[in-house]
Amino acid sequence: MAHDAVRLSFKIDAFEPDSIPMARLAEYMGDLAAMLGEKADVHFVRLEDGCVQLLHDVSFTAYPKVQERTTAIRGGVAPVEAMNAYKALNRKLAADNTFASYRELDALAGLVLDFPGVKAPKPLEITPVEQPGALVGVVQGIGGRVISEKGVSVFIDTGDTVHTCTASRATAKELGPFILGEERRFEGTAQWRRDEDGAWTLRSFVIRTHEPLEGGALSDIVERLRAVPSGLSELRDPWGSVMADRRDEGEPH
Repeated sequence: MAHDAVRLSFKIDAFEPDSIPMARLAEYMGDLAAMLGEKADVHFVRLEDGCVQLLHDVSFTAYPKVQERTTAIRGGVAPVEAMNAYKALNRKLAADNTFASYRELDALAGLVLDFPGVKAPKPLEITPVEQPGALVGVVQGIGGRVISEKGVSVFIDTGDTVHTCTASRATAKELGPFILGEERRFEGTAQWRRDEDGAWTLRSFVIRTHEPLEGGALSDIVERLRAVPSGLSELRDPWGSVMADRRDEGEPH
């Protein structure tokens, strides 16, 4: 081991060095590097026998940051990329029917991080939630696979994703002229599902009504604002009127 580094071990219980697929090992190494963050200061050393022990060195200068990061992961308050990498490692371990541990090789402090993997409690099954909802986007297409006797597919691009929605045949026909047109607002019934990480995703959306977005040229918006009564509409020069009143009252100015 280099004299200016700390050696750590990521130990996977289920595999031996000669049994783990190389591609899978690369995936584990990539997630581990992303979790630690200090990529320029983390160096692979070797695989040790006795399960798969992925030995690597972290430079002394970078190790305090690695310690801070792993502590934050334990508390669930680490940066998003670190938490995502930790969760990705646990998902891979669970899929491989195993678990792992992360520790300093020669330290008395023991465990740095635990990866329960397959031993983690199974998340509760969350029943999808159905409620009124709205989408704003562009109609990308209509048709394709018929969802049911009364519904057809309508593809709505909201900017970050294209949602496959459902509409009645009559509503789908109404939307035909708006394909690849301007953004519209779609209201209907949304069904949401929560994944094992607690994130909610839109599972389905049934379009009931649709309408154009409020918009218009800036000049039109200004004219509409000017038409709103303000109480000052008759004063062409409010400041001049105030000063004239002061002069009439004999006040200095």
